[in-house]
Amino acid sequence: MFLQLPTLRTRGGRIRVLSVWLAMFVRGALNGPANADTFIVREDDGKQAKVDARLAGEGQGCVALEKPDGRIEIVPQDQILKRIPGPDPDPITREEMLQRLTERFGKEKFRGYAEQNYVIGMVLAESLPKKLDKTATELLKKGAKFMRLVDKEFLKFVDDLKVDLVKPRYPLVVLIFETDDDFIAYTEAETGGRGLTAGNMLGYYSGLSNHLVIRMSECHTFETPLHEAIHQQVYNRGVLQRLSAAPAWFNEGIATGFEGNGERINAGPLTVNLRYARPAINAKIVDWDDVVADDKAFRGDVLAGEAYAHAWSIHWFLVTKYRKQYMKYLQLLSQKKPLEKDDDKTRIKEFEEIFGKSVGKLQAEFPEALRQAALKMDLKPTPRKPPGYLLAQSNLAEVELNVANTENSGPAAEGRMRNMSLLRPMSFLVTVETNAGTYAEWYLPNVAPRHAPINMDRELITKRMVNGPGGPSSSFGVRVRAVVADSPTDQQWKRGNMPVPTFRGD
Repeated sequence: MFLQLPTLRTRGGRIRVLSVWLAMFVRGALNGPANADTFIVREDDGKQAKVDARLAGEGQGCVALEKPDGRIEIVPQDQILKRIPGPDPDPITREEMLQRLTERFGKEKFRGYAEQNYVIGMVLAESLPKKLDKTATELLKKGAKFMRLVDKEFLKFVDDLKVDLVKPRYPLVVLIFETDDDFIAYTEAETGGRGLTAGNMLGYYSGLSNHLVIRMSECHTFETPLHEAIHQQVYNRGVLQRLSAAPAWFNEGIATGFEGNGERINAGPLTVNLRYARPAINAKIVDWDDVVADDKAFRGDVLAGEAYAHAWSIHWFLVTKYRKQYMKYLQLLSQKKPLEKDDDKTRIKEFEEIFGKSVGKLQAEFPEALRQAALKMDLKPTPRKPPGYLLAQSNLAEVELNVANTENSGPAAEGRMRNMSLLRPMSFLVTVETNAGTYAEWYLPNVAPRHAPINMDRELITKRMVNGPGGPSSSFGVRVRAVVADSPTDQQWKRGNMPVPTFRGD
Protein backbone atom coordinates (compact mmCIF):
# COMPACT_ATOMS: atom_id res chain seq x y z
CA MET A 1 0.00 0.00 0.00
CA PHE A 2 2.58 2.56 1.13
CA LEU A 3 6.25 2.88 0.24
CA GLN A 4 8.03 1.91 3.45
CA LEU A 5 11.39 3.53 4.01
CA PRO A 6 13.34 1.65 6.70
CA THR A 7 15.83 2.92 9.27
CA LEU A 8 18.67 1.06 10.94
CA ARG A 9 21.49 1.26 13.38
CA THR A 10 24.37 -0.85 14.88
CA ARG A 11 27.29 -0.52 17.22
CA GLY A 12 31.02 -0.71 16.67
CA GLY A 13 33.57 -2.53 18.72
CA ARG A 14 35.35 -5.82 18.99
CA ILE A 15 32.40 -7.97 18.05
CA ARG A 16 29.82 -5.28 18.07
CA VAL A 17 28.84 -3.19 15.11
CA LEU A 18 27.74 0.38 15.72
CA SER A 19 24.12 1.21 15.02
CA VAL A 20 23.50 3.09 11.83
CA TRP A 21 21.09 5.56 10.29
CA LEU A 22 20.04 4.98 6.71
CA ALA A 23 20.23 8.48 5.31
CA MET A 24 16.64 9.68 5.18
CA PHE A 25 15.42 6.44 6.72
CA VAL A 26 16.72 6.98 10.24
CA ARG A 27 15.18 10.19 11.47
CA GLY A 28 13.30 10.89 14.69
CA ALA A 29 9.85 12.15 15.55
CA LEU A 30 8.86 15.41 13.89
CA ASN A 31 7.91 18.30 16.12
CA GLY A 32 7.91 21.08 13.55
CA PRO A 33 4.89 22.71 11.92
CA ALA A 34 2.56 20.36 10.06
CA ASN A 35 -0.99 20.34 8.78
CA ALA A 36 -3.58 17.77 9.86
CA ASP A 37 -5.65 16.66 6.91
CA THR A 38 -7.61 13.80 5.42
CA PHE A 39 -5.89 12.23 2.42
CA ILE A 40 -7.57 10.08 -0.22
CA VAL A 41 -4.88 7.63 -1.28
CA ARG A 42 -4.83 5.18 -4.19
CA GLU A 43 -3.47 1.87 -2.97
CA ASP A 44 -1.30 -0.43 -5.08
CA ASP A 45 -4.31 -2.60 -5.94
CA GLY A 46 -6.19 0.44 -7.29
CA LYS A 47 -8.56 0.78 -4.35
CA GLN A 48 -8.91 4.05 -2.46
CA ALA A 49 -8.22 4.58 1.24
CA LYS A 50 -8.89 7.50 3.54
CA VAL A 51 -5.96 8.47 5.78
CA ASP A 52 -6.18 11.02 8.61
CA ALA A 53 -2.71 12.40 9.15
CA ARG A 54 -0.51 15.45 9.41
CA LEU A 55 1.46 16.39 6.32
CA ALA A 56 4.99 16.14 7.67
CA GLY A 57 6.80 16.97 4.44
CA GLU A 58 7.04 16.66 0.67
CA GLY A 59 9.92 15.94 -1.65
CA GLN A 60 11.64 13.43 -3.93
CA GLY A 61 8.27 12.53 -5.45
CA CYS A 62 6.77 11.50 -2.10
CA VAL A 63 4.84 12.88 0.83
CA ALA A 64 5.36 12.01 4.50
CA LEU A 65 2.13 11.39 6.40
CA GLU A 66 2.38 11.49 10.19
CA LYS A 67 -0.23 9.34 11.92
CA PRO A 68 -1.70 10.01 15.40
CA ASP A 69 0.60 7.37 16.93
CA GLY A 70 3.70 9.17 15.59
CA ARG A 71 4.41 6.69 12.81
CA ILE A 72 5.30 8.24 9.45
CA GLU A 73 4.25 6.59 6.21
CA ILE A 74 5.85 7.59 2.92
CA VAL A 75 3.40 7.73 0.00
CA PRO A 76 4.30 8.40 -3.66
CA GLN A 77 2.98 11.81 -4.69
CA ASP A 78 0.98 10.41 -7.60
CA GLN A 79 -0.99 8.15 -5.23
CA ILE A 80 -2.41 11.13 -3.32
CA LEU A 81 -5.76 11.72 -5.04
CA LYS A 82 -7.17 14.39 -2.76
CA ARG A 83 -6.25 16.38 0.33
CA ILE A 84 -9.01 17.69 2.61
CA PRO A 85 -7.85 20.22 5.26
CA GLY A 86 -8.84 19.38 8.82
CA PRO A 87 -7.97 19.91 12.49
CA ASP A 88 -4.93 18.36 14.12
CA PRO A 89 -5.70 14.80 15.26
CA ASP A 90 -5.13 14.18 18.94
CA PRO A 91 -1.91 12.24 19.54
CA ILE A 92 -2.34 8.72 20.81
CA THR A 93 -2.19 8.24 24.59
CA ARG A 94 0.21 5.94 26.42
CA GLU A 95 -2.63 3.57 27.23
CA GLU A 96 -3.74 3.44 23.60
CA MET A 97 -0.16 2.77 22.51
CA LEU A 98 0.12 -0.11 24.97
CA GLN A 99 -3.11 -1.57 23.64
CA ARG A 100 -1.91 -1.38 20.03
CA LEU A 101 1.38 -3.05 20.87
CA THR A 102 -0.39 -5.78 22.81
CA GLU A 103 -2.65 -6.45 19.83
CA ARG A 104 0.30 -6.52 17.44
CA PHE A 105 2.47 -8.97 19.39
CA GLY A 106 -0.29 -10.87 21.23
CA LYS A 107 -1.20 -11.00 24.91
CA GLU A 108 0.78 -14.19 25.44
CA LYS A 109 4.06 -12.75 24.17
CA PHE A 110 3.93 -9.09 25.16
CA ARG A 111 4.32 -7.25 28.44
CA GLY A 112 4.16 -3.47 28.67
CA TYR A 113 4.53 -0.60 31.12
CA ALA A 114 3.84 3.13 30.69
CA GLU A 115 5.29 6.00 32.67
CA GLN A 116 5.64 9.73 31.90
CA ASN A 117 6.77 10.08 28.25
CA TYR A 118 7.58 6.38 27.81
CA VAL A 119 5.94 3.11 26.86
CA ILE A 120 8.29 0.20 27.56
CA GLY A 121 7.40 -3.12 25.95
CA MET A 122 8.91 -6.59 26.17
CA VAL A 123 8.44 -9.03 23.28
CA LEU A 124 8.76 -12.57 24.59
CA ALA A 125 9.98 -15.65 22.77
CA GLU A 126 7.42 -17.88 24.48
CA SER A 127 4.47 -17.30 26.82
CA LEU A 128 5.51 -16.32 30.32
CA PRO A 129 4.54 -18.31 33.42
CA LYS A 130 2.34 -16.23 35.71
CA LYS A 131 4.89 -16.48 38.52
CA LEU A 132 7.30 -14.40 36.39
CA ASP A 133 4.87 -11.55 35.68
CA LYS A 134 6.18 -9.59 38.66
CA THR A 135 9.77 -10.05 37.47
CA ALA A 136 8.83 -8.81 34.00
CA THR A 137 7.11 -5.73 35.44
CA GLU A 138 10.16 -4.95 37.59
CA LEU A 139 12.38 -5.13 34.51
CA LEU A 140 10.08 -2.80 32.57
CA LYS A 141 10.08 -0.31 35.46
CA LYS A 142 13.87 -0.50 35.51
CA GLY A 143 13.88 0.39 31.81
CA ALA A 144 11.55 3.33 32.41
CA LYS A 145 13.82 4.59 35.19
CA PHE A 146 16.80 4.52 32.85
CA MET A 147 14.90 6.40 30.14
CA ARG A 148 14.02 9.12 32.67
CA LEU A 149 17.74 9.43 33.36
CA VAL A 150 18.37 9.81 29.62
CA ASP A 151 15.80 12.62 29.60
CA LYS A 152 17.63 14.36 32.41
CA GLU A 153 21.13 14.07 30.92
CA PHE A 154 20.06 15.07 27.42
CA LEU A 155 18.24 18.15 28.73
CA LYS A 156 21.34 19.07 30.73
CA PHE A 157 23.45 19.00 27.56
CA VAL A 158 21.09 21.06 25.40
CA ASP A 159 20.45 23.52 28.25
CA ASP A 160 24.18 24.22 28.26
CA LEU A 161 23.90 24.98 24.53
CA LYS A 162 20.89 27.26 25.11
CA VAL A 163 18.81 25.27 22.60
CA ASP A 164 15.03 25.63 22.67
CA LEU A 165 13.24 22.30 22.99
CA VAL A 166 9.69 21.00 22.70
CA LYS A 167 7.93 18.27 24.65
CA PRO A 168 7.55 14.91 22.90
CA ARG A 169 4.27 14.89 21.00
CA TYR A 170 3.85 11.12 21.11
CA PRO A 171 4.62 8.37 23.64
CA LEU A 172 8.22 7.27 23.24
CA VAL A 173 8.19 3.53 22.66
CA VAL A 174 11.00 1.17 23.68
CA LEU A 175 10.68 -2.44 22.47
CA ILE A 176 12.89 -5.06 24.14
CA PHE A 177 13.14 -8.42 22.35
CA GLU A 178 13.87 -11.38 24.58
CA THR A 179 15.81 -13.35 21.95
CA ASP A 180 18.05 -12.32 19.10
CA ASP A 181 16.11 -14.45 16.62
CA ASP A 182 12.92 -12.45 17.22
CA PHE A 183 14.86 -9.18 17.16
CA ILE A 184 16.43 -10.06 13.81
CA ALA A 185 13.13 -11.20 12.29
CA TYR A 186 11.36 -8.03 13.41
CA THR A 187 14.23 -5.82 12.20
CA GLU A 188 14.38 -7.45 8.77
CA ALA A 189 10.62 -6.98 8.37
CA GLU A 190 10.75 -3.34 9.49
CA THR A 191 13.74 -2.36 7.35
CA GLY A 192 13.11 -4.49 4.29
CA GLY A 193 16.66 -5.84 4.57
CA ARG A 194 18.21 -2.49 3.62
CA GLY A 195 21.31 -1.06 5.27
CA LEU A 196 23.36 -2.86 7.87
CA THR A 197 22.84 -6.57 8.37
CA ALA A 198 20.20 -7.16 11.05
CA GLY A 199 22.38 -9.79 12.70
CA ASN A 200 25.09 -7.19 13.27
CA MET A 201 22.76 -4.71 14.91
CA LEU A 202 22.40 -4.53 18.67
CA GLY A 203 19.58 -2.02 18.55
CA TYR A 204 18.25 0.90 16.56
CA TYR A 205 15.89 3.84 16.60
CA SER A 206 13.40 3.89 13.72
CA GLY A 207 12.47 7.27 12.34
CA LEU A 208 9.39 5.86 10.66
CA SER A 209 7.82 4.11 13.64
CA ASN A 210 9.47 6.40 16.22
CA HIS A 211 10.31 3.24 18.22
CA LEU A 212 13.57 2.31 19.92
CA VAL A 213 14.22 -1.42 19.37
CA ILE A 214 16.84 -3.39 21.30
CA ARG A 215 17.92 -6.89 22.28
CA MET A 216 17.36 -7.90 25.91
CA SER A 217 21.05 -8.77 26.24
CA GLU A 218 21.84 -5.05 25.77
CA CYS A 219 19.95 -4.22 28.97
CA HIS A 220 22.90 -5.35 31.09
CA THR A 221 25.18 -2.43 30.27
CA PHE A 222 22.51 -0.09 28.82
CA GLU A 223 25.16 1.06 26.33
CA THR A 224 23.07 0.49 23.23
CA PRO A 225 19.80 1.72 24.76
CA LEU A 226 21.59 4.93 25.77
CA HIS A 227 22.88 5.56 22.25
CA GLU A 228 19.53 4.92 20.62
CA ALA A 229 17.60 6.87 23.25
CA ILE A 230 19.67 9.97 22.41
CA HIS A 231 18.52 9.64 18.79
CA GLN A 232 14.95 9.42 20.04
CA GLN A 233 15.48 12.56 22.13
CA VAL A 234 17.02 14.50 19.24
CA TYR A 235 14.03 13.98 16.99
CA ASN A 236 11.25 14.09 19.56
CA ARG A 237 12.41 17.31 21.22
CA GLY A 238 12.76 19.35 18.04
CA VAL A 239 16.56 19.46 17.75
CA LEU A 240 16.28 17.99 14.24
CA GLN A 241 13.32 17.11 12.03
CA ARG A 242 13.04 13.54 10.94
CA LEU A 243 13.29 12.62 7.26
CA SER A 244 15.25 15.82 6.76
CA ALA A 245 18.64 16.18 5.12
CA ALA A 246 20.44 16.67 8.44
CA PRO A 247 23.67 14.64 8.07
CA ALA A 248 24.09 11.32 9.85
CA TRP A 249 27.46 12.35 11.29
CA PHE A 250 25.82 15.11 13.35
CA ASN A 251 23.10 12.84 14.68
CA GLU A 252 25.57 10.05 15.46
CA GLY A 253 28.09 12.52 16.85
CA ILE A 254 25.71 13.61 19.60
CA ALA A 255 24.74 10.03 20.46
CA THR A 256 28.31 8.70 20.59
CA GLY A 257 29.20 11.52 22.98
CA PHE A 258 27.13 10.06 25.81
CA GLU A 259 28.85 7.34 27.84
CA GLY A 260 27.18 5.08 30.35
CA ASN A 261 28.30 2.85 33.17
CA GLY A 262 25.53 0.34 33.64
CA GLU A 263 22.46 2.21 34.74
CA ARG A 264 24.41 5.45 35.15
CA ILE A 265 25.40 8.06 32.56
CA ASN A 266 28.84 9.41 33.41
CA ALA A 267 29.83 11.52 30.41
CA GLY A 268 28.35 13.71 27.70
CA PRO A 269 29.41 15.09 24.30
CA LEU A 270 31.79 17.65 25.80
CA THR A 271 34.16 14.97 27.12
CA VAL A 272 36.59 12.71 25.28
CA ASN A 273 35.21 9.26 24.47
CA LEU A 274 38.21 6.96 24.02
CA ARG A 275 36.08 4.26 22.38
CA TYR A 276 35.86 6.52 19.33
CA ALA A 277 38.89 8.79 19.77
CA ARG A 278 41.46 6.08 19.12
CA PRO A 279 39.87 4.64 15.95
CA ALA A 280 39.23 8.19 14.69
CA ILE A 281 42.97 8.90 14.80
CA ASN A 282 43.84 5.54 13.22
CA ALA A 283 41.14 5.48 10.50
CA LYS A 284 42.50 4.39 7.11
CA ILE A 285 39.57 4.20 4.70
CA VAL A 286 37.12 6.96 5.59
CA ASP A 287 37.91 10.59 6.46
CA TRP A 288 35.97 13.69 7.56
CA ASP A 289 35.29 14.77 3.97
CA ASP A 290 33.55 11.45 3.32
CA VAL A 291 31.14 11.60 6.24
CA VAL A 292 30.41 15.33 5.92
CA ALA A 293 29.60 14.98 2.21
CA ASP A 294 27.15 12.06 2.49
CA ASP A 295 25.97 9.24 4.73
CA LYS A 296 27.04 6.22 2.68
CA ALA A 297 29.79 5.10 5.04
CA PHE A 298 27.26 4.67 7.87
CA ARG A 299 25.22 2.15 5.88
CA GLY A 300 27.75 -0.61 5.36
CA ASP A 301 29.02 -3.18 7.84
CA VAL A 302 32.66 -2.64 6.78
CA LEU A 303 32.91 1.17 6.87
CA ALA A 304 30.52 1.90 9.74
CA GLY A 305 33.19 1.59 12.46
CA GLU A 306 35.36 4.38 11.03
CA ALA A 307 32.31 6.47 10.14
CA TYR A 308 31.05 6.45 13.73
CA ALA A 309 34.51 7.27 15.05
CA HIS A 310 34.65 10.30 12.76
CA ALA A 311 31.11 11.30 13.73
CA TRP A 312 32.19 11.46 17.37
CA SER A 313 35.43 13.30 16.57
CA ILE A 314 33.83 15.96 14.35
CA HIS A 315 31.04 16.64 16.83
CA TRP A 316 33.32 16.75 19.89
CA PHE A 317 35.85 18.98 18.15
CA LEU A 318 33.27 21.47 16.87
CA VAL A 319 31.14 21.70 20.01
CA THR A 320 34.21 22.23 22.21
CA LYS A 321 36.49 24.33 19.95
CA TYR A 322 34.06 26.11 17.60
CA ARG A 323 31.03 26.60 19.83
CA LYS A 324 29.74 29.80 18.18
CA GLN A 325 29.88 28.30 14.69
CA TYR A 326 28.49 25.01 16.01
CA MET A 327 25.39 26.78 17.28
CA LYS A 328 24.89 28.47 13.92
CA TYR A 329 25.29 25.14 12.14
CA LEU A 330 22.83 23.45 14.49
CA GLN A 331 20.28 26.17 13.74
CA LEU A 332 20.75 25.54 10.01
CA LEU A 333 20.25 21.78 10.45
CA SER A 334 17.15 22.22 12.60
CA GLN A 335 15.47 24.15 9.77
CA LYS A 336 15.96 21.44 7.15
CA LYS A 337 12.56 20.10 6.08
CA PRO A 338 11.40 16.49 5.83
CA LEU A 339 12.03 14.75 2.49
CA GLU A 340 14.21 17.56 1.21
CA LYS A 341 17.56 16.34 -0.09
CA ASP A 342 21.02 17.93 -0.11
CA ASP A 343 23.74 16.82 -2.52
CA ASP A 344 27.35 16.42 -1.39
CA LYS A 345 28.40 19.82 -2.73
CA THR A 346 25.66 21.58 -0.77
CA ARG A 347 26.60 19.80 2.45
CA ILE A 348 30.29 20.64 2.11
CA LYS A 349 29.51 24.26 1.12
CA GLU A 350 27.18 24.85 4.10
CA PHE A 351 29.66 23.27 6.50
CA GLU A 352 32.69 25.22 5.31
CA GLU A 353 30.86 28.54 5.04
CA ILE A 354 29.74 28.37 8.65
CA PHE A 355 33.00 27.08 10.15
CA GLY A 356 35.18 29.24 7.91
CA LYS A 357 37.64 26.47 7.05
CA SER A 358 37.81 23.44 4.80
CA VAL A 359 36.78 20.08 6.22
CA GLY A 360 40.33 18.80 5.68
CA LYS A 361 41.90 21.68 7.59
CA LEU A 362 39.59 21.13 10.54
CA GLN A 363 40.46 17.44 10.55
CA ALA A 364 44.14 18.36 10.61
CA GLU A 365 43.53 20.43 13.77
CA PHE A 366 41.75 17.60 15.57
CA PRO A 367 44.75 15.46 16.70
CA GLU A 368 46.38 18.31 18.61
CA ALA A 369 43.09 19.28 20.24
CA LEU A 370 42.60 15.65 21.25
CA ARG A 371 46.17 15.43 22.56
CA GLN A 372 45.66 18.50 24.74
CA ALA A 373 42.42 17.10 26.11
CA ALA A 374 44.03 13.71 26.73
CA LEU A 375 46.77 15.31 28.84
CA LYS A 376 44.10 16.23 31.37
CA MET A 377 42.80 12.66 31.55
CA ASP A 378 44.06 9.70 33.55
CA LEU A 379 44.56 7.34 30.63
CA LYS A 380 45.28 3.68 31.22
CA PRO A 381 46.75 1.39 28.56
CA THR A 382 44.33 -0.99 26.92
CA PRO A 383 45.19 -4.54 28.05
CA ARG A 384 46.12 -6.91 25.27
CA LYS A 385 44.17 -10.10 24.87
CA PRO A 386 46.13 -13.35 24.62
CA PRO A 387 46.04 -15.21 21.28
CA GLY A 388 43.01 -17.46 20.97
CA TYR A 389 41.00 -15.64 23.63
CA LEU A 390 37.50 -14.37 22.92
CA LEU A 391 34.88 -12.70 25.09
CA ALA A 392 31.60 -12.40 23.22
CA GLN A 393 28.01 -11.46 23.95
CA SER A 394 25.51 -13.11 21.65
CA ASN A 395 21.88 -14.14 21.88
CA LEU A 396 21.50 -13.76 25.67
CA ALA A 397 24.82 -15.47 26.36
CA GLU A 398 28.14 -14.11 27.50
CA VAL A 399 30.77 -16.55 26.29
CA GLU A 400 34.42 -16.58 27.32
CA LEU A 401 36.56 -18.90 25.20
CA ASN A 402 40.15 -20.03 24.87
CA VAL A 403 41.12 -21.75 21.61
CA ALA A 404 44.49 -23.42 21.09
CA ASN A 405 46.04 -26.03 18.82
CA THR A 406 46.72 -29.42 20.39
CA GLU A 407 49.87 -31.24 19.43
CA ASN A 408 48.26 -34.11 17.54
CA SER A 409 44.50 -33.48 17.36
CA GLY A 410 44.16 -29.97 15.95
CA PRO A 411 42.43 -26.96 17.52
CA ALA A 412 40.39 -27.31 20.70
CA ALA A 413 38.28 -24.88 22.74
CA GLU A 414 37.10 -24.53 26.31
CA GLY A 415 35.58 -21.79 28.37
CA ARG A 416 32.46 -20.76 30.22
CA MET A 417 29.10 -19.17 29.56
CA ARG A 418 26.64 -17.02 31.49
CA ASN A 419 22.90 -16.63 30.83
CA MET A 420 22.34 -12.91 30.32
CA SER A 421 18.56 -13.14 30.40
CA LEU A 422 17.08 -10.95 33.10
CA LEU A 423 13.89 -12.97 33.10
CA ARG A 424 14.04 -16.77 33.05
CA PRO A 425 16.03 -19.98 32.40
CA MET A 426 17.23 -20.48 28.84
CA SER A 427 18.84 -23.33 26.94
CA PHE A 428 21.82 -22.62 24.71
CA LEU A 429 23.58 -24.20 21.77
CA VAL A 430 27.05 -22.67 21.49
CA THR A 431 29.29 -23.40 18.51
CA VAL A 432 32.87 -22.39 17.79
CA GLU A 433 33.31 -22.22 14.02
CA THR A 434 36.57 -21.91 12.07
CA ASN A 435 37.38 -20.52 8.64
CA ALA A 436 38.13 -24.09 7.57
CA GLY A 437 34.50 -25.07 8.07
CA THR A 438 35.01 -27.10 11.23
CA TYR A 439 33.23 -26.62 14.53
CA ALA A 440 32.73 -27.72 18.12
CA GLU A 441 29.45 -27.46 20.02
CA TRP A 442 28.09 -27.34 23.55
CA TYR A 443 24.47 -27.91 24.51
CA LEU A 444 23.78 -26.13 27.80
CA PRO A 445 20.22 -26.78 28.97
CA ASN A 446 18.10 -24.91 31.50
CA VAL A 447 20.69 -22.32 32.51
CA ALA A 448 19.36 -20.11 35.29
CA PRO A 449 19.35 -16.31 34.83
CA ARG A 450 21.63 -14.06 36.88
CA HIS A 451 23.71 -17.09 37.79
CA ALA A 452 27.46 -17.64 37.94
CA PRO A 453 29.03 -18.74 34.63
CA ILE A 454 28.93 -22.45 33.86
CA ASN A 455 31.87 -24.32 32.42
CA MET A 456 32.19 -25.42 28.80
CA ASP A 457 34.49 -28.45 28.86
CA ARG A 458 37.30 -28.83 26.37
CA GLU A 459 36.14 -29.96 22.91
CA LEU A 460 38.07 -30.58 19.70
CA ILE A 461 37.02 -28.32 16.82
CA THR A 462 36.84 -31.13 14.30
CA LYS A 463 33.17 -31.57 13.34
CA ARG A 464 32.55 -30.69 9.70
CA MET A 465 30.07 -27.92 8.86
CA VAL A 466 27.73 -28.19 5.88
CA ASN A 467 29.86 -27.20 2.85
CA GLY A 468 32.91 -26.94 5.10
CA PRO A 469 36.15 -27.28 3.08
CA GLY A 470 38.20 -28.70 5.95
CA GLY A 471 41.96 -28.32 6.28
CA PRO A 472 43.96 -26.06 8.62
CA SER A 473 42.22 -23.06 10.20
CA SER A 474 43.57 -19.61 11.07
CA SER A 475 40.57 -17.86 12.63
CA PHE A 476 37.41 -18.68 14.54
CA GLY A 477 34.18 -17.17 15.77
CA VAL A 478 31.39 -18.07 18.14
CA ARG A 479 27.68 -18.47 17.43
CA VAL A 480 24.96 -18.84 20.05
CA ARG A 481 21.41 -20.10 19.65
CA ALA A 482 19.13 -19.50 22.63
CA VAL A 483 15.63 -20.81 23.33
CA VAL A 484 13.35 -20.83 26.34
CA ALA A 485 14.12 -23.84 28.53
CA ASP A 486 11.83 -26.81 27.81
CA SER A 487 10.39 -25.15 24.70
CA PRO A 488 9.69 -27.37 21.65
CA THR A 489 13.09 -26.52 20.12
CA ASP A 490 14.82 -27.28 23.41
CA GLN A 491 13.09 -30.65 23.50
CA GLN A 492 14.55 -31.45 20.08
CA TRP A 493 18.03 -30.48 21.26
CA LYS A 494 17.65 -32.73 24.30
CA ARG A 495 16.97 -35.63 21.93
CA GLY A 496 20.22 -34.86 20.13
CA ASN A 497 18.64 -33.16 17.11
CA MET A 498 20.98 -30.19 16.97
CA PRO A 499 21.30 -28.21 13.72
CA VAL A 500 24.58 -28.52 11.87
CA PRO A 501 25.97 -25.05 11.03
CA THR A 502 26.48 -24.13 7.38
CA PHE A 503 29.83 -22.80 6.21
CA ARG A 504 29.38 -19.37 4.63
CA GLY A 505 32.97 -18.53 3.77
CA ASP A 506 32.74 -14.99 5.18
